[in-house]
Amino acid sequence: MSFLMEHLPILLIAIPLLMAPITILTKSSPGLQKALDMVASVGLLALSGLLLSSVWNGGITVYEVGEFGKYGIVLVADLLSASMVGLNCLIGCMGLIYSYDYIESKSLNLTYHSLYNLMLAGINGIFLTGDIFNLFVFFEIMLLSSGALIVANETSTVTKISDKMEATLKYIVLNMLGSNVMLIAVASLYASIGSLNMADIAIKVRILAEAGTLPWHMYAIGLLFIIVFGGKAAVFPLHYWLPDVHPTAPSPISAMLSGVIIKIGAYGILRVLFVIFAPLQGVFGPILLMMALITIGLGATSAIGQNDVKRLLAYSSVSQIGYVFLGFGMGAVAYAEGFVAGATLIIAASFVYLVNHALAKSMLFLTSGGIIHHAETRDMRKMGGMINSNPLMAGAFLVGAMSIGGVPPMGGFIAKFSLFDTGLRSEFYIPILIALVFAVFTLFYMFRGWMLIFWGERDPQYGEYSHHKLSFLMVGPILFLAALVLIFGIYAEPLLDIAQTIAAQVIDPQPYIDAVLVRVIR
Repeated sequence: MSFLMEHLPILLIAIPLLMAPITILTKSSPGLQKALDMVASVGLLALSGLLLSSVWNGGITVYEVGEFGKYGIVLVADLLSASMVGLNCLIGCMGLIYSYDYIESKSLNLTYHSLYNLMLAGINGIFLTGDIFNLFVFFEIMLLSSGALIVANETSTVTKISDKMEATLKYIVLNMLGSNVMLIAVASLYASIGSLNMADIAIKVRILAEAGTLPWHMYAIGLLFIIVFGGKAAVFPLHYWLPDVHPTAPSPISAMLSGVIIKIGAYGILRVLFVIFAPLQGVFGPILLMMALITIGLGATSAIGQNDVKRLLAYSSVSQIGYVFLGFGMGAVAYAEGFVAGATLIIAASFVYLVNHALAKSMLFLTSGGIIHHAETRDMRKMGGMINSNPLMAGAFLVGAMSIGGVPPMGGFIAKFSLFDTGLRSEFYIPILIALVFAVFTLFYMFRGWMLIFWGERDPQYGEYSHHKLSFLMVGPILFLAALVLIFGIYAEPLLDIAQTIAAQVIDPQPYIDAVLVRVIR
């Protein structure tokens, strides 16, 4: 057990990396392939829980992987990274179970398992690495594997392969451009500071800033990172890839894209803005605040006009990630103005929002897959009356809609209330007013979608609904995630406590820096 606990960070990356070739080698035995992958996925979820418990009780964990460069390659598990790894493993496990009955057998058997594991490994690596260049490397692993998963064939034939290819091309090309920008930013940072270790870079940037000798191009490098992570998070003006990719991707991959992958951008912003470029928050905070407000408004107004259920959810994700970035922007501005306590509360509220949105939107995308499977169309105007033929999906979608709309007793209500309350306490009246207006838009488009799908009458040209019954493999993950959404609304204290501690560590990164440098400097 001590060996397991000691090597937890590397195991969370190594296991899915190892499973990628194993699931290729076992493709001749689909049953064995599925069983091995399921065991690995549940094991990853258990290990992520152990890591979170270890960090919560024992403090920051630093794991040395190699001795290349000045400080070597390190994995760092603080409460933020451990929580994000847990979220990835949870949604990843639910998505995998759902995939067994949703993805076409041939596609599932040949490459899906392998690519899915590579995606999980890349995401875990992003959250755990303490090295800025390896952050780029894990980004590439995640990007290429998730891009290939978009073209996986579903058992439903609603989506054309040509649409899948077009969306995949947009996703890969636009994100590769972002990767090039990130590589330029990393290379420029290394040329300026002489290190790739994030803790070491943070110390040197702070020293230069305090001495008043921080070169001007460091501001430009910081902006490049904001562009990179803003693109990953689909924040305006870098949101354009997401509404096209979500409708064509298989629903479990849409759940990963919206539930986890766009949250990678949010995680990156927290690491870069509050650790590496902590002295520059007064410059970058207003930029994030403006980007967030435009993103909220653009996503909400675009969602209102959608009739495709998955495109509706996609634009909703654009708007909702804007609320997370709104908290980051307000927190950065408050911190720069000396309101440390207020900044901590705002960042905590943003993290609560991030988690609740990840769970609710993942569940909604999985639910949309069941709806499309049942209705044989993505057009909400041609559905109608599904509450009679599939009341379970109606209840699950309603739970998600209420959470995204911020209606009690769902987790989304606690998230929105906390964000608005802490923003008003810190006197961000105009940003909160704008966010409140578009929160009303959110209620409108989410409940409009529910009414179109589940109320009214079925379009006669589509005849009766499909008699294909949704299996437990599809229904189980939806119900589990819906239960979590409800639990975090009724009993939010544990999440709020973790969020407060995470926010304190984000605002004051010194314990993170000390844990890394004390471990790697001999």
